[in-house]
Amino acid sequence: MSIAITRRPAADEPHRIGSLVLNPGGPGGSGVDLAWGYASLFPAALLDRFDLVGFDPRGVSRSTPVDCGDLERSFRVVERDCVARSGDLLPYVGTQNAARDMEQLRKALGDAQLTYLGFSYGTALGAVYANLFPASVRALVLDGSVDPAAGEYNVDGTVVGSYGSPFYGVQDFGGTVDVFLQLCDATRSCSAGPRAGDLLDDLYDDVEDAGTDYFDEWDATVTANQVDGIVTSAMYNTDLWAPLAVGLADAAEGDASTLAALGSFLEAGYPREEHSTDNLTEANLAIYCADFAGRRGAFAVEWCRGWPETAEPIPPITAVDVATPIVVIGTDGDPATPGFLAPRMAVALGDAVSVRWEGAGHTAFLNSACVDSIVVSYLVDLTVPKNRTRCGFTDDVNTTVARAARVFAVNRDHFLLRLTDVFVAEGSPAGEAACLAAGMIADGTDSQLVYARLGVQQPEYLDLRRRLERGCATG
Repeated sequence: MSIAITRRPAADEPHRIGSLVLNPGGPGGSGVDLAWGYASLFPAALLDRFDLVGFDPRGVSRSTPVDCGDLERSFRVVERDCVARSGDLLPYVGTQNAARDMEQLRKALGDAQLTYLGFSYGTALGAVYANLFPASVRALVLDGSVDPAAGEYNVDGTVVGSYGSPFYGVQDFGGTVDVFLQLCDATRSCSAGPRAGDLLDDLYDDVEDAGTDYFDEWDATVTANQVDGIVTSAMYNTDLWAPLAVGLADAAEGDASTLAALGSFLEAGYPREEHSTDNLTEANLAIYCADFAGRRGAFAVEWCRGWPETAEPIPPITAVDVATPIVVIGTDGDPATPGFLAPRMAVALGDAVSVRWEGAGHTAFLNSACVDSIVVSYLVDLTVPKNRTRCGFTDDVNTTVARAARVFAVNRDHFLLRLTDVFVAEGSPAGEAACLAAGMIADGTDSQLVYARLGVQQPEYLDLRRRLERGCATG
């Protein structure tokens, strides 16, 4: 079995603290991708003082991967193929073994203690690591906490602490959709307002009457089930809320092209990246079944029927004694790991504090300057925040109307770089792409910027683009 590891060296070598080990969650997410794909977004203080270290846990991506064959088949066929192809690996990809691998990684890196930043399921990995190796903990940030009691399901089949879910914790996508709708109704910046809930309800009934004429990489229509999936997926990140609102509003007017394009983007980006090194679906199932297969309870048995049982399912999290208290972060409007789980995890760990961001979307780091400041001070200087510290949804506005306007306004600074990359990928020379992107940012409406980002060939957007292309060619 091999474990893929990458290291991005600290920029300020003379003042280097050590390694910052990363896990993006999933389970099944690639730490290698996280270290390189998102590292440029990290605060400079972390990039200066730490080597960023990502690893793909057992069964994931570039490590010895779980292989389930063709996923475009019935679930039971895929499940049987997983066992046939990767049966020798499956019993050993659970969270406890991943935590042991992380301890060996710490030793190989030469760090006296582990500094760790884990998101979502990565909080389970970090908490289990702390339970197994408390003396090895320097600083742990657990952002988007799972339920610390989820492992109780492995003990006796109960759902104590997990609110009916034998998974890593209860989810609340409906609650985040409610936040989306409430904020949409509070601002003219939201294309789907001012009665977004009614618009969405009507769309479930009528969406199949709308065509997708301006986006070729989708079927002729969008189904109600697909709308539900698109809305659900968009709840992970408020950066997707403005494109979602444009898509919903357009579909209500009879054109589902933007919804289709957003659905395609959520699957594989734009332009689409069909060939990926990740095996997220297979690894997610395999790690879940290694943590829960064979335990008591109908849900676990149903998901992992025929799966080899492991001797070490994920345990309930218990109290630890670590050098510096662990920081657990929750987001009030987190659809996948609701914020109320963070203080529960902190209490379970004992030597820990919780921080709550009053925002929405999955995890808080890099979405709140307040949270980022807390994380940086903790990881760099070991400054522990006050327990139950709260950070506002937005850092510099406090009213609902102002907050809603901020959330639904397209961030033009971010879009400038993204549109340049899109236009290059579509075939424009780099200089022309940069010129075209700058023109779009200057002259385009928010909706037109969304069309450009997602590849929607909407006529008014195309007219603007042609005009800008002529100017870039002659200028």
